[in-house]
Amino acid sequence: MSRNRYVGDYRIVESIDARGRVKSDYEYIGAPYVYAGDATAVKAARSRVARCCAVGWAAWLSALIPISAAMRALYVALPFAFAAIPLALTAGTAVSLFREKEPFEHRHADRLENRAPACTFFLALLGVIALIGEAVNALRGAQLLPGDAVFAVCAAVVVACAILCHRQWRRLRCIMEVPHN
Repeated sequence: MSRNRYVGDYRIVESIDARGRVKSDYEYIGAPYVYAGDATAVKAARSRVARCCAVGWAAWLSALIPISAAMRALYVALPFAFAAIPLALTAGTAVSLFREKEPFEHRHADRLENRAPACTFFLALLGVIALIGEAVNALRGAQLLPGDAVFAVCAAVVVACAILCHRQWRRLRCIMEVPHN
């Protein structure tokens, strides 16, 4: 059912090319969507989301470089490794913020309203789980390495970036454009 969610928003357009072959293309006929906020707030929110994603990726990758006990404990390493999935989805949405021009399609509006906030929530959740696992690792007396401090700082930066991104989505809310008569 979700595969055909936007099928009513498109129409197939057929044309004949120079060789006499029928060429099929599609055309968006759904309702146009625009940002609900003013242009300056939207521009600022888009750049904040892009910067947070860049810093988040840098922190996530930096946490993997030093040798640490955190990455040897599965209850720390797995949540942190799986945090790459919502981080990648959030970064993809951040790229689409600059690629899609107003008015945009229903699909893009749904991504901003539904998928993007959920991705940043799960990114923060997975980062917090990794930080809690690192704390448990330290409390149970595991041999901590200097790389564990780097890991903890980088994981905290990923969580902070996720929270900052999550706060920006309300500034990027979408509404259906009202046709002017």
